[in-house]
Amino acid sequence: MKPIKISSLRCFISLLIVSNLLCFNAYAQNTSDYLSHRDLILNAKTVSDLDKGYQYFLNSKDEHLKTFDTIGAVSDLRLLSIALKDQGMLYESEAYAIEALELLDKSKQNNRIENESRVGLNNHLGLINQDLGNYTAAITYYNKVIAKADNIASRNTGIKNLAVVYSKTKQYKKAIERFLSVLDYTTANESKHKIARLLDNLGFAQSKINSPEALENLSTSLGISKTLNHPSGIITSYLHLAEYYKDRDEKKKALEFVDKALAQSKSIKNKYYEAKILSFKMTLNDNLEVLRYKTLNDSIQEAKQRYKNQFASKKYNFFKEKRRADKNKILKEEEKSKRITYQSIALSGFMLTLFIFIRLKDKHKKEKLQQVYDTESRISKKVHDDIANDIYQVMTSLQTNGTENTSLKQDIEHIYEKARDISKQFGEIDLDNDFKTTLNDLALKYNTTTTCVIVKGISKISWHKISATKKTALYKVLQELLINMKKHSNAALVAIIFENTSKGIRINYNDDGIGCQLKKSNGLLNVENRIKAINGTITFESELNKGFKVKIAL
Repeated sequence: MKPIKISSLRCFISLLIVSNLLCFNAYAQNTSDYLSHRDLILNAKTVSDLDKGYQYFLNSKDEHLKTFDTIGAVSDLRLLSIALKDQGMLYESEAYAIEALELLDKSKQNNRIENESRVGLNNHLGLINQDLGNYTAAITYYNKVIAKADNIASRNTGIKNLAVVYSKTKQYKKAIERFLSVLDYTTANESKHKIARLLDNLGFAQSKINSPEALENLSTSLGISKTLNHPSGIITSYLHLAEYYKDRDEKKKALEFVDKALAQSKSIKNKYYEAKILSFKMTLNDNLEVLRYKTLNDSIQEAKQRYKNQFASKKYNFFKEKRRADKNKILKEEEKSKRITYQSIALSGFMLTLFIFIRLKDKHKKEKLQQVYDTESRISKKVHDDIANDIYQVMTSLQTNGTENTSLKQDIEHIYEKARDISKQFGEIDLDNDFKTTLNDLALKYNTTTTCVIVKGISKISWHKISATKKTALYKVLQELLINMKKHSNAALVAIIFENTSKGIRINYNDDGIGCQLKKSNGLLNVENRIKAINGTITFESELNKGFKVKIAL
């Protein structure tokens, strides 16, 4: 059936391809449904037939892709591409064929069915580019067919099509060589129709280099086509024989074959062949003006077609590049999204790891600090239970025995008080009571007739929110500072000021003692280490005769 030549058809299908307006809800993939729509798209009689066929197979392709059926989607695209080529929409046909190849490339299964599809699509793309006059591209595609084909029939198809392109580009020896390479197989295994076509193409190429077998092959091809009653084969053979005699300046015989071809075309009412034959007949006319007209008309038509192809190619390439740019943009966005996701996951993992590390480190620090407190408590208990009690018993014994050595009694009593102070300094702290009271009690212990210890702002602190570890550390630090004051500073006034800040708690210790040249002795080092162990900061300020200051931040 002749292809539909309706100008609106091209516009309609172009819009259909560009807009992809598919709104079909129902999809039925069964044999009869498939075959009926396949017939509609390949043998359409009306635009409505094409409409139904295109929409069915575009919708079918999408459904196949949803179910990851690559072969089904590729089959749909091949049918669309074949139908578009039949309607002369070569660039659109090429787009569908390339889309199908891209699906196969993504699949990468390389099984027999997919390989056959690749071979068929490359052959189809060769035919498209051959019709467009892009012979270099056509040769590339046919060579791919020859390289990829896994059976002799498909390989030979690629060889024959390649030979036709060589013949069209006047590389007749290359064409003949390839036609001859498949002649025996075609004669033994293929249909008479294919044998006739091969002999005709072979004879035509041979005629151009004056090969003696040319006429015999052309005549044999004509005989087979007549036996098969194959009109297009007969017309092609007549024209090739006419050209054979024209090339040899036998115009009378050439005209005989032209007239036979013309009659055959009229009998089947094929205007395409009739116009082609009449155009060739004009080249046999001796009238110079007629020949000039033929030459000019062919040149004009060729230029128009070339311009049309170039415009169509540029339009196609524009939309192809636009689609590629849009696709690349989408891919870049997807890659960016993936990268952000991976970075977020990595960052989250890092933050989680860091959090766990800090928590474990903090836990370890607290456990270590608690071990120190436990060790100090054991030492304190040991000093109290063993040393202080023993000293106390010695004192009691001396008093019982009436010993009058007052100096000895005072020394022993002094040693007892020191042991008791050590025991208290490192002993357990009662955190069950109100911590504010505990700190106040600590300050009162160091209030004497010569030293006044003032505590300010202690009630403003929410001590119930402070951990036991921090309370213990703070108590021992203040205790250490007060002990150092009592031993070394001769201070008359000590102020311990508590205040809340936006960053936590701040404690300022100030005394008006004799001060010192700052050198971190064991006592100050212990104070500093205790504060650092609970993630606090501490600074010391002092000069001779200017008192002693300590700033603590928790």
